[in-house]
Amino acid sequence: MKRLRNCALKHLGFTIFLYSFMITASIFNMTIPVYSNELTVPEKALVFLENVVLLNMSQYEAILQIHDTMYPEELDGLAQDNVVYVLVSNENELEAAFGFKNGSFAHCTLGTASSPVYSEMQSDSLVGNVKSFLQRYQAYSGDADFDGVRDFEAARSILDSVDVTENVTTSSGGVQLEVICRTDYTLFVWEYVLDGVSFPWMSLEIREGIVCGFDDNWRLYTVGSTDIAFPEADAINIALAYLDDFSWNATQDNEVVEVTDFEVIEEPRDVELITTRNKELLTLYPCWEITLYLDDVYPGNVNRIAFAIWADTGEVISCIPLSGGGVIPEFSSGTIMLIISGVLAVALVFYKQRLTKK
Repeated sequence: MKRLRNCALKHLGFTIFLYSFMITASIFNMTIPVYSNELTVPEKALVFLENVVLLNMSQYEAILQIHDTMYPEELDGLAQDNVVYVLVSNENELEAAFGFKNGSFAHCTLGTASSPVYSEMQSDSLVGNVKSFLQRYQAYSGDADFDGVRDFEAARSILDSVDVTENVTTSSGGVQLEVICRTDYTLFVWEYVLDGVSFPWMSLEIREGIVCGFDDNWRLYTVGSTDIAFPEADAINIALAYLDDFSWNATQDNEVVEVTDFEVIEEPRDVELITTRNKELLTLYPCWEITLYLDDVYPGNVNRIAFAIWADTGEVISCIPLSGGGVIPEFSSGTIMLIISGVLAVALVFYKQRLTKK
């Protein structure tokens, strides 16, 4: 009888273990494959808040304010979903605005007047919180090594090599990290580096210990080239030569005039190598952004001219006269540089304005 009882207890223990394993596996499967067809985009947003931000969603009433879907040209016909939630608890109210591209997470901003209600105690260490956030996001994204290039472990470990209380930029292996430290917030910007060319990856903003913004800029895009056939000096020479036949229109004394006579100074000059889209809408190429300054303020309040030049072909993409207020309205610039997150940012601002009117 004693032996039979021991067998029964062992069987019961095995049964409890089996059910525990099944429950754990079930929870794991619910939280990881967020890009499966089983979840809608608004549901993916809520999973992000619960599993990555670690909000205690049982303490919030999640009110879906906006879910719009558009198909912008720069996404080559793929869907862009914009989602806005208002989360209400007994302690505070939180607004969460999301962008998803082709069903994949792209952007989230969080706004709250007080500390959110978390499901777990938050670390006092800023670096510890950022590392934990990245680890949770890696799990949320559903794959450990999305494209064979990005290394989440490297993105976490590079944090150990910097003082996050200061502005700093550092590189390690294929990862570059920029830390922008201000009085009330810290911004972390990761890029991954291929053949010396930096490509956008992620950015995370922490404000007074609270996650208030996160972007993942890579999932939709592929690398078209890392070829820098035209280095910085060549790109500047191309820009200067382009100005020989360049002019712009401006309004002066209630008349439209063409400005053809202007002088470019040698210093200062702003030059930056970025990556952006080419005619292949979802493919990134290296590009020089160059700003040349003028010796005076010319009609239209123009004091500088901004260029975008492909680094692999030397082709001038855009040449735009600028003033303190930006682009001159009378000027037809042709091809304007496409900014990767521009459309999403404009959409979210628009939606927030709509939200405040309700």
